[in-house]
This record gives sequence, C-alpha cells and structure tokens, in this order.
Amino acid sequence: MIAALLFAVAAEARDWPSADIVNEGTVAASPEAMVAVLTDLARVGTLLPRDCVGQWTPGVPASGAGATAEVRYDMAAMHRKLNMTVTRVEADAGRALVDWDHAGNKGFVTRWTVTAAEGGSAVKLASPLNPPPWPFTKYYFDAVKPEWDACQAKFIAAVGKAAGG
Repeated sequence: MIAALLFAVAAEARDWPSADIVNEGTVAASPEAMVAVLTDLARVGTLLPRDCVGQWTPGVPASGAGATAEVRYDMAAMHRKLNMTVTRVEADAGRALVDWDHAGNKGFVTRWTVTAAEGGSAVKLASPLNPPPWPFTKYYFDAVKPEWDACQAKFIAAVGKAAGG
C-alpha cells in the first residue's frame, strides 16, 4: 500500500509538458471573413466537430462582441459545460484577435489570432490551461489533450471553409 502511494506521488511530481491546447493552420479566407464567422455564434454551432462538442446553444446576443453561448465540450471521458462570451474582437488591416471567454472556476480563454498570409490567413487557436490535479493528470495528457488538439485542427479547417476558404 505504501509503495503504491509513493509511486503515485512520484508519478505526480513528473515534469509534464504544457497543458495548453495550441493549433495553427492556414486557410484560404481573409482575416475579416474569419472574424465574421467567429463572432456569429449561431453559425459557429454548425461548424463544430460533433465528436468534440456535444452541445452548443447560442445565447442573446448571438453575434458580435458580447455574443454568448452555452457549450459542452466532450473530449475522451471529459465533459465540461460552460458559458462562453466573445469578450474581445480586434480587427485591423491584415490581423485579427477574437477571444472566447469560458466562464467559471474550470473556465479558460480561447484566443483566435488570424493574420493575413499569401492566399488567405495564418490562424492560431490557443487555449492556455492548467492540467487537472492528480489522479487525472496522466489521463488528461494521454487521452484528453490529444483529442482536443485534433478537434481544434478540424475546427480551424471548418471555420476557414465557412469563411470562404
């Protein structure tokens, strides 16, 4: 019993990689067109990979800065239901930032950075996260994080296509 406890403590003390979810891609759509899609939460709901998001309910307002939605993320055995608000929309010639703030004690901010590139836009989608505590840390890195990374990559492509790319 003591050996098992010591093993668990040693496993928790291990240096884990970053828990952040970060994906980058290139789409054949302008930053302005991407912002138009990313701030229309009713439209976003039609683009989300169904194997990643079990529920997406746009709120009022449903578009622009201040738009809201209720979302349930489903990655591996993780199911997290949060209220989300578009809290930042900055767009100028060739560059845009859109923040989705997922409220709550297990919330996080997802930032879309879109920069004009040859033939479209370079897109970075980042969600800085803290890993869950032991005993869930290993499961997060082995199952949840890889699935979440794959979901974000699919989502970048879907938003780019909807924006005209």
